[in-house]
Amino acid sequence: MRLDVTAVMDTGHYTYQFVAGNLALDFVNTVAYRADPGKKIDHLQCAAEVRQWASEAQLPDRAAIHSCPLMGTAALRRIRAVREQLFAVFHAIAIDDPIPADTLAQVGNALHDCCAKRCLALQGADVRWTWRPAARCTDYLLHPVLVAATDLLTSDAHGLVRQCEDAGCGWLFLDRSNARKRRWCSMADCGNRNKARQYYRREAGLL
Repeated sequence: MRLDVTAVMDTGHYTYQFVAGNLALDFVNTVAYRADPGKKIDHLQCAAEVRQWASEAQLPDRAAIHSCPLMGTAALRRIRAVREQLFAVFHAIAIDDPIPADTLAQVGNALHDCCAKRCLALQGADVRWTWRPAARCTDYLLHPVLVAATDLLTSDAHGLVRQCEDAGCGWLFLDRSNARKRRWCSMADCGNRNKARQYYRREAGLL
């Protein structure tokens, strides 16, 4: 888990959390309070936030994302659209609903589009994956996210996807706990807040 509350308080800017156990789920979780319309905050609203997330997520092509020319509205719209498609797919799994087939197809198409812009190349005596000239910063960012998503979807671990039980959170995570009873995205955040709420209600005789 990578949670630095002190950094948020000291610098005044948002520090992304990586608590889901999968890069694609951490990407989906860039919307804070997703389940509470009154508090919901999208933390990928501008190019600076996208670049910050790429850096904190340690994406393989984060340097290329930072060196990209101006990231316009269309690029940001594409990034957020893929994120919401991933949320729809994994949220359905978390609540044991059927996966929406059309949305799953969109996820697959997005990965295909990214992969079509990659090719094998020689670097000295070594063979490496590299990007074709047509690739853009959205491809650099979305490719590792979509690979992580499809790897999870096609593995037995997809059955471990859960949604945080906090009423307003809505974050997703992999429950790899021994008893498979993880309830919160983070004990340092939603877990402690709900424990404190339950303690208050118990002391007030409301439970």
